[in-house]
Amino acid sequence: ATLIGVNNRDLRTFEVDLEHTIRIKRNIPDNCLLVAESGIAGREDVLKLQNAGVDAILVGESLMRQNDLRRAVRELMGR
Repeated sequence: ATLIGVNNRDLRTFEVDLEHTIRIKRNIPDNCLLVAESGIAGREDVLKLQNAGVDAILVGESLMRQNDLRRAVRELMGR
């Protein structure tokens, strides 16, 4: 695989743990793109994953709950 997505939401309990992606990163080759999926709610989460070396994020629910989607994306991106 050249891209690996890691779901941070336990689908049995629906609990979210961003550390899940960070822990798994140790076992993923450097030539693979790592995508953190689920549970990303704000800029702090984005920075945490970015600082851990995660290449990309998939954000769904937190954006779907926003009235101003454009503003919410800008906030996630730090703009």
